[in-house]
Amino acid sequence: MNINFKDCKGNLQYHLLILRFYLTALPFLCYIDSMKCDLHIHTNCSDGIYSPQQIITMASERGLHCVAITDHDTVAGVEVAKQTAKQLGIHCITGVELSCVDGCEVHVLGYNLDTTLPGFEQDIQQISNMRHYRNQLIVQKLAEHGFPIDLDELCKKGSVGRGVLAREMVRLGYCQSVPDVFEKYLGVDKCCYVQTKRLTPTEGIQFILKYGGIPVLAHPKQLHMDITQLEEFIKPLVAIGLAGMEALYFAHNSNERKIYSKLAKKYNLIETGGSDFHDYTHGIELGTQSFSPNGYTKKILGI
Repeated sequence: MNINFKDCKGNLQYHLLILRFYLTALPFLCYIDSMKCDLHIHTNCSDGIYSPQQIITMASERGLHCVAITDHDTVAGVEVAKQTAKQLGIHCITGVELSCVDGCEVHVLGYNLDTTLPGFEQDIQQISNMRHYRNQLIVQKLAEHGFPIDLDELCKKGSVGRGVLAREMVRLGYCQSVPDVFEKYLGVDKCCYVQTKRLTPTEGIQFILKYGGIPVLAHPKQLHMDITQLEEFIKPLVAIGLAGMEALYFAHNSNERKIYSKLAKKYNLIETGGSDFHDYTHGIELGTQSFSPNGYTKKILGI
């Protein structure tokens, strides 16, 4: 056998060149295939501790490519967040988390709402008013238990929820920590917990659809339903327009993620996920977990 060592040398250089190309392109290819998303984040416009600008800056510093500000019953921080995101090269989705009730608390995330449509401001304000009335009753109960809180002063800083009230109780020295507040006073069925008139899940979905948004069931594990119960629960919601499920929520273990993802696929729902970051006691720290959306989710959300 005659071997032309000149040809071998040329082939080797060619293959080395191809290998170098792929090694150079690998980080870019990984970026495309593993977009780091967090589509469940709260700011101080509801019950988070950081401003929208701070959240987006943190997201950029921690390598997130796409985020959604999903404050409770308000979109007050979205535009500022989107402006900051544009400057930093991050995709920011218009989002909201609606607190609904159907025997238990059911949270519905809304993505890509058109907040410029006529009637939006009035409708979202009505939803916020429901939250404010509930806060008044909670504060009244807290006062009856010896924990006076100035709700008007808290409202000057943004939308108020149980998280804000809990942090205020810690600041005033009534409790040692936020988890302590929820364990003793503000958790479901505790002495100062209040359930008032809220949107039903159906009404929440209808609101999101009315303004061109994509309704997604948040953290299904928190509904405390087995998979059969959950499927029966979502069937009528899918029929009226539920488009997704937060199957990849940070608190779901790998087995739960598989179960929720399978259910989502069965009903042609997008799969989302997020940190639910409020502060360092609620949710997980921004950037410590993210999810990579599948092609269908990317297409529906436009990311």
